[in-house]
Amino acid sequence: MMTKSDNSLVSKQKPLQQMRRTTLLASGTLTRLEIDALRQKKKHISDYYQKELSKTLLRK
Repeated sequence: MMTKSDNSLVSKQKPLQQMRRTTLLASGTLTRLEIDALRQKKKHISDYYQKELSKTLLRK
């Protein structure tokens, strides 16, 4: 018998699995340079939000 939390877990896994499949398909069409550029952009965005979050938390 599945509990409510089990159902929740299953519903969260399905989109993740679909996203992984989509990512794998998309990565097959990108060049190494494009992938590296996307990773760098992701890092810059992450760094920015970490910095802003730190500022916000320090103000409180």
